[in-house]
Amino acid sequence: MSHHGHHHQGGHHHQGGHHHGNTAVYDHAHTVDAVKSAFDEQAATYDSRNEKLLERMTAELRSRLDFIGVDWDDEDGDDDDDQGEHGGNGGSAEPEDAQAQAEEKKKKQVRLLDYACGTGMMSRALAPYVTQCVGIDLSENMVAAYNARARNQGLSPDEMYAVVGNLADPDRPDVLPGPEFRDFDLAAVGGGFHHFVDPELAAARLVERLRPGGVLLIWDFKPHGQSHGHGEGCGRGRGGEDEGEGDGDGGFVGPARYAITHNGFTEERIKAMYEKAGAGTNFRLAELGTGFVAGGGHDARDKEMARRCVFLARGEKAA
Repeated sequence: MSHHGHHHQGGHHHQGGHHHGNTAVYDHAHTVDAVKSAFDEQAATYDSRNEKLLERMTAELRSRLDFIGVDWDDEDGDDDDDQGEHGGNGGSAEPEDAQAQAEEKKKKQVRLLDYACGTGMMSRALAPYVTQCVGIDLSENMVAAYNARARNQGLSPDEMYAVVGNLADPDRPDVLPGPEFRDFDLAAVGGGFHHFVDPELAAARLVERLRPGGVLLIWDFKPHGQSHGHGEGCGRGRGGEDEGEGDGDGGFVGPARYAITHNGFTEERIKAMYEKAGAGTNFRLAELGTGFVAGGGHDARDKEMARRCVFLARGEKAA
């Protein structure tokens, strides 16, 4: 099933499938069933098959913590920007001050919602900088793989766990209503938006789950061949629309092809999506480059995807 491992290391992304009326090409049930089937099948081998891709995406995310712009947890000393604020008084702090500082840090919560989480690449990439990762995915097998990896790393559910769910069902706005699924500092979707039939609804539902000032983070693909040319290695492209260009299914075969409803997103569309969803504050988009591909990268589909430009976008919910 490597035909579509390239776009969802962060998870796959399908939960957003839905439709407006009966005229949609991709109805909700068809989309959800097709994607669930595809990802249930590849859950067991996903990480091993995509090891190099997962490593690259992890490095890309960790090198852009400032760009993402969350007030990260810095218990490991990784966030240099916070060292002056939390680093003590040059070693001269009184014991009680150090204790109070430790207790204050203990209370600080930095919570990540990893939507369309898959096996948890986004969660594992950002885990050192947050206090809790909560994954949500349509695929029971992916959720099971996510939770097994968390347990194998010695993490408790308080630190990392996933549940089965679809936040972007147009008929069920009240899914997972508990407080544990709200007020996140960061909601992230890795390679999932081109599977959402209505990305704008998916974005709005995710922003609802953020605390005021929280960040919506998306990585996905630009349209076939498109780049503004000022990114890191994306090169020049011929442009193109969000949809309807190329082969119409991203070159993929099998059940998951029916869930690919967008052949990438222009910066203009992503910016408008963020603004409509209520996360347009301090919107930024960066091109990460090309060469993001799953599996061995040898067949025609993998090679085509390797030419696609990947972007990372972020914006904040109004405080």
